[in-house]
Amino acid sequence: MFKRPARCTAAVLTLFLLVEVASGPGSVRAGSVTYLVNVSTNPIAGQAGNLDFQFNPGSASAESATATVTNFQSVGGVLSQPATLTGDASGSLPGALTLNNSTAYNDVFQGFTYGASFDFVLTLSGQALNSPGGSSGSSFAVSLYDAAGVTPLLTTDPNGSVLTANVNVSGTVTILTFPQSSTNSTPVASVSSVPEPASLILLGLGVLGSLAYGWRQGRNGKTGQVRH
Repeated sequence: MFKRPARCTAAVLTLFLLVEVASGPGSVRAGSVTYLVNVSTNPIAGQAGNLDFQFNPGSASAESATATVTNFQSVGGVLSQPATLTGDASGSLPGALTLNNSTAYNDVFQGFTYGASFDFVLTLSGQALNSPGGSSGSSFAVSLYDAAGVTPLLTTDPNGSVLTANVNVSGTVTILTFPQSSTNSTPVASVSSVPEPASLILLGLGVLGSLAYGWRQGRNGKTGQVRH
């Protein structure tokens, strides 16, 4: 019977742990996408206002999808409670927000005194990404408003958002950011992709390959030694 070398056993355990991490409750399911979003609010630091998060379908024929906001953190900002919820939306910052595109208008509106910046993790998931096939997409948007909740801030987008994530009918996602003013073309929002669990597993397989190669090389070196 083949006896697994100790290093191979450790390598298999490493892969097992990677799979467990990838499939854990905080991970992203296959067919979903995750982004780290940062919004610089330094130009309006100290100003009272409102944060607005929306996730709305283009029409009733859009495939079901969910936008989740987690890990909200702010540098110098102060949240006001509670949030105002509209449609199929739940949660309140700094906790998780969940917005489903099941109604025409799904919104979380929360008072906020702006600091230097804030960031959060955005996850888009659901049938629209897993098995797309609808005739219209859905859009997630983040907007900054003044204290009255009327005037959008730091954007030239006609819809008032600093960031839009469009879930297309093909299941792909298009990220849009907008110049903060007519005289400043730099967007205040920046977005970076978070690797999916599949990438972590591929990384684990690479580690396994390196360990196995090192074990074989070490064993071959010992076998080739000649004792005098």
